Amino acid sequence: MIKFLVALFLFLPLVSSSQTTLNLNNTLSGISSQTPRGTNTLINFSGQNSYSHREVSLDLLTNWQVAWSPSLSQDELVGSVNLGWRKPKWDLFTTYQYNHSLLRKIENDNWIGIGGGLKREFQRGKLSLSYASIWQRTNYTFLSDRELLRHSLRARVKVDRKLFSTNIEYFFQPSFQDFGDNIVFGTTKVTFFPEKPLGLTLQNTLNYRSRDAFKLLQNTTLGISYKLSKTK
Repeated sequence: MIKFLVALFLFLPLVSSSQTTLNLNNTLSGISSQTPRGTNTLINFSGQNSYSHREVSLDLLTNWQVAWSPSLSQDELVGSVNLGWRKPKWDLFTTYQYNHSLLRKIENDNWIGIGGGLKREFQRGKLSLSYASIWQRTNYTFLSDRELLRHSLRARVKVDRKLFSTNIEYFFQPSFQDFGDNIVFGTTKVTFFPEKPLGLTLQNTLNYRSRDAFKLLQNTTLGISYKLSKTK
């Protein structure tokens, strides 16, 4: 489903109507290193794509990480679809998120939630904060399934300069019953030449789950970003 939605946003036709906006922002990055066992290669795809008509918005967020060392060792996917009602200083939204992890032996991890947020724009950037209540069901390969409720707190900061832009977004998602059972997911992206359709991007991704055997997954990659913005 996530792969289909990624393709949809890459080739979605522009609808001829007033106040309709399509934003595409995708990055393909990677890193490779040599070890005594062979070559380690990691590829990361991240996307922040949106389609909006007046106050209604549809957002697709994707982070997909694949690694070989030298055989396939990681296949980590975090993808979400948000349907929202946007105002200049606040918004309301519903969200669906799908996660899969080869390393953590997670077959399917489905989230459904509802929330709202506040946002402010400055001369050279943006700041937004949001909260959502999430229902989560996780299907493991070998362990028992889990079903619980989570808080989801998100902070995002974007700073724009002529030669580079910085985009930092982090989620903190503790269980309703136990704050020690928490998930932290975040990305930090520095893109050079942000005014161009193609840019050079340095990205750090952090993926932490307190109750899984592999608690922390973190990497820094270098790659190419592509962005497009059209309004009618």
